[in-house]
Amino acid sequence: MDYKKIKGTNDFFDENSKKFRYVEQNVRKIIESYDFNEIITPIFEGTEVFVRSAGETSDIVNKEMYTFKDKGDTSLTLRPEGTAGVVRSYVENKMYAQPGLKKLYYIGPMFRSEKPQAGRFRQFHQFGIEVFGEGNYLLDAEVIGSAYNIFEALGIKNVKLVINSIGDMESRQNYAKILQEYFQDHLDSLCDDCKKRFLKNPMRILDCKVDKNNPVLINAPKIYDNLTEESKLYFSKLLNALEKLGIDYRVDHNLVRGLDYYTDTVFEYIIEDNSEISGLAICAGGKYADLIRSFGGPDVPGVGYAFGVERIISIMDNQGLFKDNQKTKVTLITLDEESKIYGMSLAKKLRQEFIVNMDYKNNNLKPQFKLSDRSQSDYVIIIGEEERLNNEVTVKNAKTAEQNKIKVDQIISYIKGE
Repeated sequence: MDYKKIKGTNDFFDENSKKFRYVEQNVRKIIESYDFNEIITPIFEGTEVFVRSAGETSDIVNKEMYTFKDKGDTSLTLRPEGTAGVVRSYVENKMYAQPGLKKLYYIGPMFRSEKPQAGRFRQFHQFGIEVFGEGNYLLDAEVIGSAYNIFEALGIKNVKLVINSIGDMESRQNYAKILQEYFQDHLDSLCDDCKKRFLKNPMRILDCKVDKNNPVLINAPKIYDNLTEESKLYFSKLLNALEKLGIDYRVDHNLVRGLDYYTDTVFEYIIEDNSEISGLAICAGGKYADLIRSFGGPDVPGVGYAFGVERIISIMDNQGLFKDNQKTKVTLITLDEESKIYGMSLAKKLRQEFIVNMDYKNNNLKPQFKLSDRSQSDYVIIIGEEERLNNEVTVKNAKTAEQNKIKVDQIISYIKGE
């Protein structure tokens, strides 16, 4: 039998696993500086959890979920996104009884049964945040700003915020009627999925990937023209706050997001440059007012976002951002058995600052220099009987070939150039 990974999944090893952990560690560091706490939810939930959150007409529910029956004939689903499980946990564990905001983040695998293609996988890893407790434009701005700071810390260039308001519940209900009236005369030019969305949720037609370039969608009535005055004022204050935070944005009145629970603020971060990935969305989120109540909880609003870790890694690779993120590598070359034992003791100290390799078998130089080449070491440290007796080592710069005798207690400072 030919054993292979399932199409649309990934193995992370060697440099790829390091890239994954580098992104994960930096994301955790930034978001925890905002006083967010991690939440870890099950990888599978009752199917109704995702139907309730994403909506019956969503592509996630209709096409992309891995759903199965357990031995008790209960319908279970591998999580296709993170928000639903977090909301379920928030309500079930009565976190709303705690005073103040509840600020949570998650990171882990998600599963969608879709055709694998560039940037889309059947198993992927998602980072996301959710804040529950109040609806405030300043909180929206802070949440949006936290994502901006993450991308800035990772060094990602040419990131642009695209933002819109889809209004409060009153605005959405009025807009849905206007869209139905508009699309009524254009149903024949829409895809089959959009025809199904027409009655249940016409706003989803605007988020269709098949008809995105269809003039009917492009020329559809804009939601901003149908917002309540309260929603318009909220959006105006939010944009002003983003300007004060120095976040460059572009308003796109066609941006609606694909999930039922969003209200008022919706946004995406995209790459905007002249490269082949220009226009690629790297993060998406927004505000929701009715989601927690739909799970049987109190009337508590929330706001959040999510992004795929694999997509972030791909963008960082494209922009060459991993080259300077590796620790200095050192290979210890030892010329006799006693020097190997001495070298192991020295390696323990050096590993506080550097990545250290050594050969545990060979005493001659050739195979040990080959190890240095394979591991792409920045420095080689040579230890023999003479070096041990004089409490010093020979340090060679692998790139310049410059080498010097250095006292053992000065090795770290020498390599770091201090």
